[in-house]
Amino acid sequence: MSDENQNVKKEINNLFKDIQKYIGTNFNLAKISASEWIIKFLYPLISFLIMIVLVALFLMFISFSGAFYLSNVLNSKTLGFAIISLVYLVLIVIFLIFKKRIVIKPLAKFIINMFFHKK
Repeated sequence: MSDENQNVKKEINNLFKDIQKYIGTNFNLAKISASEWIIKFLYPLISFLIMIVLVALFLMFISFSGAFYLSNVLNSKTLGFAIISLVYLVLIVIFLIFKKRIVIKPLAKFIINMFFHKK
């Protein structure tokens, strides 16, 4: 009986060790899956933010260039900068009119694809 009890205890210990390994493996798999999801989410977001900053800088410098050029052509700094400002105002109005089509629908499609389509 003693040998049988020893064998049962060893089997139970082995079973607990296997369960611990299984739980550890599943936990590591969950961490890897979470990391993958975070990367899938953050990479486009960070890329988008970097592009926004770069485009903003480009637009700022091209706007100043255009405003100074128009200022020289029209002999009025105020008029040159006012024309560039009006161009931006028109762009803002166009954006506000079409923001659903330009921003909301593509953003919703991106988020739905990210959450519901595995690749």
